[in-house]
Amino acid sequence: MNKAVTGNRASQVKASALKMLVGAMVGAGFSAAALALAGAGLLDAMGPSRVALAGVGLVYLLMGAFVGFGLVAPQAGAKLLNVGDADELRDERSTLAQSTAVMGITGIVLVLLALARGPGFAAGPVSAEVAIGALLLSTAAGVFASWRWRGAFDELSWQLGLEGCLWAFCLSWVILSLWAAADFLGFGAVLSPIDVVTTLSAMLLLGSFVAIGKRGMMTR
Repeated sequence: MNKAVTGNRASQVKASALKMLVGAMVGAGFSAAALALAGAGLLDAMGPSRVALAGVGLVYLLMGAFVGFGLVAPQAGAKLLNVGDADELRDERSTLAQSTAVMGITGIVLVLLALARGPGFAAGPVSAEVAIGALLLSTAAGVFASWRWRGAFDELSWQLGLEGCLWAFCLSWVILSLWAAADFLGFGAVLSPIDVVTTLSAMLLLGSFVAIGKRGMMTR
């Protein structure tokens, strides 16, 4: 019995690892292609911080695209996403559609911020007004949607959300505190406002994965 359980567990881990590997490869290829299309001149003008922010935004967009694909084609999506089967995707259609919208909008806003004109980046193809307007609108929409959807999630979903936010906060606090201290103490690790936005956005994703992983939901 124990051998059967262990074997099944190992099979689940291998399947999940394969899905994550494929997802990572697709994500890396998508991000590389998108950045290549931007052109070397624009990337040089953006600098590492803006490129990193754009990269995080592209990850959000890609994740939204993956989930959206799963909703449109449940049979194929079940093989790509970390779900039990196509029926699970159909049962969770409403919640996953909301997640797709959130990730897609977040990704667009982050890319707009990365491409927005500002001090030291006059070549930005997006005006600062458009970028900040998109950020304000998405923030207001997120607050409103959270209030409207407050009764649409079960206890487990709420708990996962809280745990994900806690991990995101703790990881961000450690990284930003060490980075900022190294900056103001003169160790050469310059921390810019755009780095703060990038770190918070990236840790929000990582925190969600940590919360899900700790509950064993990465190996279904």
